[in-house]
Amino acid sequence: MCGIAGTVSLGHTPVHTSYALAACAAMAHRGPDETGSFTTADAVLAMCRLKVIGLHDGSQPVFSADGTIACVLNGEIYNHQELRAFLASRGRPVHGGSDAQVLPQLYQELGEHFVERLHGMFAVAVYDTRHDRLVLATDRVGKKPLFYARPGGDSVAFASELPALMLHPGIGRETDPLAVDQYLGYRVVPAPHTIYRQVRKLEPGTVLVLERGRPERSRRYWRFDFTADLTDLPQAEIDDHVDELLQQAVQDRLESEVPLGAMLSGGLDSSLVVAMATKQLGTPLHTFSVGFEHAAFDESVHARAVADHCGTRHHVYRIGPQDATEAVDTILSHMGEPYAFPSVIASSCMYKLAKQHVTVVLTGDGSDEIFCGYGRYRRLRDLPGHGSLADRYEHVLLDGVPHELRNRLYTADFAAQLPPGPHNYLRARFDRTDPATPDLDRAMQVDSGFWLSDAQLVKIDRMSMAHSVEPRSPLLDHRLIDFVTRIPAARKLVGDEEKVPLKRVAARYLPRQVVDRRKQELAVPLESWLGTELRSTISDTLTSEAALERGYFRPDALRSTVREFRPEHSYALWTLYMLERWHRLQEDSTARETAAVAHA
Repeated sequence: MCGIAGTVSLGHTPVHTSYALAACAAMAHRGPDETGSFTTADAVLAMCRLKVIGLHDGSQPVFSADGTIACVLNGEIYNHQELRAFLASRGRPVHGGSDAQVLPQLYQELGEHFVERLHGMFAVAVYDTRHDRLVLATDRVGKKPLFYARPGGDSVAFASELPALMLHPGIGRETDPLAVDQYLGYRVVPAPHTIYRQVRKLEPGTVLVLERGRPERSRRYWRFDFTADLTDLPQAEIDDHVDELLQQAVQDRLESEVPLGAMLSGGLDSSLVVAMATKQLGTPLHTFSVGFEHAAFDESVHARAVADHCGTRHHVYRIGPQDATEAVDTILSHMGEPYAFPSVIASSCMYKLAKQHVTVVLTGDGSDEIFCGYGRYRRLRDLPGHGSLADRYEHVLLDGVPHELRNRLYTADFAAQLPPGPHNYLRARFDRTDPATPDLDRAMQVDSGFWLSDAQLVKIDRMSMAHSVEPRSPLLDHRLIDFVTRIPAARKLVGDEEKVPLKRVAARYLPRQVVDRRKQELAVPLESWLGTELRSTISDTLTSEAALERGYFRPDALRSTVREFRPEHSYALWTLYMLERWHRLQEDSTARETAAVAHA
């Protein structure tokens, strides 16, 4: 696992030679064990490495045998041994033990289609010196991030994290009104947007090719495909195949030359992953969970029961409101843009705990979007079928600042920069789904390409990397996804019971009380904290002179909203607070960071 950064000139703009190394220094938490770089007159590639595989011979960048291809990788390629055999059969032997070392040879063999042979989590940059070409690529699901911008027009800069990319002095910091509006509704900034107008996120399953003298081009090489065509496959065959695919996914993620453990919330998904992993390893795992004083949010007793059943070495961290106030700025500094999922506080604490014992963890993330596991799917199913699916789904999905509250808050100048409202950004996403597919399958397809990558996986990547821990998610294996997305939603959500096929598989490994327990999402007692310990902090921040003069909101409307402090506005207030805290952090760091790079 690494942080990668680079800059390439595709024309006459000189390369800013100090940027890539400065970016990697800012991402040292992603790769504290080793740094490396590659420099030519037109390009600089750099990386910082967390050593997991190939401890002594896995340095990056990695190069093709003839030295014409340079590559940096953030992530893990689980099928690198299989790829080594393939390349050897084609006369391209790969030397060294690191998974990254297959990439330059694979690119030479297959060109930009090399990513289609990779199994794993990755963001890759390949620089082809023969063609003055930079290829950027992300894994199918979007587990590993990659940000990029075009400073100067004929150059490109990229980095694994947004704050690192913003160290490039040629990239402007003007915010994007569309990104702000989407953030306020969804509590995240959806790809390809970022909070900055000039910067983009590379979407999941995408290859971006930038070449001297040619226009930029990108393509999606993989998508979630909810065809729902397995209507007649017997239940037993579905269960057996899900079991087989998940076992293989777990096995693929056990390769590590450093200590490995697992996150264990006590819910179905993480419990099943832990049970499978301990059975395959035959030795006790370290497992990690969080607890709360509020009983409604505390799953630690359930996690402990699973740990006892599987014989793990279990560790628990108990979270209080002080953790929230202390974590906010750290969280936002790693996100690099506003992010308002309070569960990120719990994730940060879990990875901080895990780092005390291991470097790699298995997680149970990713099943809800493909196995129909969210409560909102039941709510969507039970809604009257009036209006478009996009409008009905937005009704159950939006939980940041509601349209009506945004309309009341926005200044006329800011509202004029947005589409006529209330604008539903989900419509374009639903337009890319097949209208002949059942509504729930279309909703899961939208979530898988948006909610999963832009909310859940962002949280996992940034909080794990903040503590130099590598997360691996077997339930996000694309081979498992390719099969499960063919199972109709009606066979996953039966009555009020969600994730039915996964529960049947889990019953082979776990006690019934674990399998049948009502789903409890990882969350924090935000409403209680907002009404007590956090109230004055949020009120003071949102009614400060800086916040009132930001230009987004009418001062009187913002003061009134904060003063009322209505319980139904808990998430709205937290979303507004995180936006303002992000602005404060950006203003504090901008001048210092850019000056440091400009004078390096």
